[in-house]
Amino acid sequence: MLQSTTPKMIHWSLIVSALGVCVAILGGYCGWSLFPNMVHKKVEQSVILADGSEQYKRFVNLPQPLNFKVYIFNVTNPDMIQHGAIPIVEEIGPYVYKQFRHKKVKHFSRDGSKITYVQNVHFDFDADASAPYTQDDRIVALNMHMNSVLQISENDPGLALLLVHLNANLKAVFNDPRSMFVHTSAREYLFDGVRFCINPQGIAKAICNQIKESGSKTIREQSDGSLAFSFFGHKNGSGHDVYEVHTGKGDVMKVLEIQKLDDTHNLQVWLNASTEGETSVCNQINGTDASAYPPFRQRGDSMYIFSADICRSVQLFYQTDIQYEGIPGYRYSIGENFINDIGPEHDNECFCVDKLANVIKRKNGCLYAGALDLTTCLDAPVILTLPHMLGASNEYRKMIRGLKPDAKKHQTFVDVQSLTGTPLRGGKRVQFNMFLKSINRIGITENLTTVLMPAIWVEEGIQLNGEMVAFFKKKLINTLKTLNIVHWAALCGGAGVALMSLLYFLYQKGRGVEAPLK
Repeated sequence: MLQSTTPKMIHWSLIVSALGVCVAILGGYCGWSLFPNMVHKKVEQSVILADGSEQYKRFVNLPQPLNFKVYIFNVTNPDMIQHGAIPIVEEIGPYVYKQFRHKKVKHFSRDGSKITYVQNVHFDFDADASAPYTQDDRIVALNMHMNSVLQISENDPGLALLLVHLNANLKAVFNDPRSMFVHTSAREYLFDGVRFCINPQGIAKAICNQIKESGSKTIREQSDGSLAFSFFGHKNGSGHDVYEVHTGKGDVMKVLEIQKLDDTHNLQVWLNASTEGETSVCNQINGTDASAYPPFRQRGDSMYIFSADICRSVQLFYQTDIQYEGIPGYRYSIGENFINDIGPEHDNECFCVDKLANVIKRKNGCLYAGALDLTTCLDAPVILTLPHMLGASNEYRKMIRGLKPDAKKHQTFVDVQSLTGTPLRGGKRVQFNMFLKSINRIGITENLTTVLMPAIWVEEGIQLNGEMVAFFKKKLINTLKTLNIVHWAALCGGAGVALMSLLYFLYQKGRGVEAPLK
């Protein structure tokens, strides 16, 4: 009886083994070919901007506000600085704001590959996140608007005569300043505005009119005719820049890349190449606005973001793999080519606008490492560095007391979900400074030591909240985990069944051969 059933058992063990091999092959095919292709197509469909799609809705209204943190350099020895002392500063903040972005779409291109829009931005002060700091905190900070007017007048030969009148009318124009620093509140300095040109008369009124007509974004006319300076008041409300970005249709790797800004493919801010009509690398518009990135990121690659606030594209380089709330991704950070490697030796001397006289700079007109002159970008003599002058040349850092550069706190970085290009966490971190120096014919500046004076530094970024993390895991991560389980269960299960059945077959065959010998 046993001998009659054994061949059948052997027969079925071979069939089960063959089926196990088939299941394993199917699992391998699904895991390494079918599932990746399915996921790839699904990601493509989800990131392409199409009118009415979920991605389009998230594009028009970001599902959560960005974090906007401002740190102010409070000046502790303003009177001593007026007599030539080195400035001592103390960082206060952060003053935290929620930045809401809404895009007003103008139109799609005929083929659907481009979308044109204007972006409106609104800031709400987050009192809980800012505590113990409040917008009513009193500060002593660099008088940016007065310093800017004085330096612009000094650097423009056509305004040389204005300096003489400015010196005699500083009291009427800038509210009787006693130093190059202003005593104000955080609210006024950042958004509401520090008022000046209050009821000027005679020549002072003419000077105020000239300041108003200069068109500086940071200076606005008030209802009573006075002027007010603020760092970000002009950003709060309706936008004016017209963007055209790629929708990803036809080439998903270009999704959200900026194609045009104000109907031009390149900037006209920085110096251009000597060859007529050739756009310099400095004026090229590359990358996205940092609200999202192209999908299918690879280890070791790089990507660009474009920031209109500093009029330039910034390259980000892969640093390491990361995990954010259980979501895998890659970390990217800026490289030395951001503001450390600038000059003819780095083939980007187009950033060396050389607009400022009698400041701390190299003989060829370029600033020292770690500083970028934004004069042609902002129409004001503002100098960009990393926060606390991280990585900046000692020529600048040694002239200030109170700076505490820390790469972990002050470096720009972004964590990106590698498959979809969704930013998980990160921030753009930059500092705005101005040279403080003696200006000919301006008495209030006559004893100043030339220094690069910090004003504020900002961090603009995102950190996915719990709601978005849950949404992201439900839509993508859990699906990927399920497919991965199916893949390995089929592959390993099929292979295991095949191996066990084959071993059983060999075992039974061995028994059948040995039986007659007994």
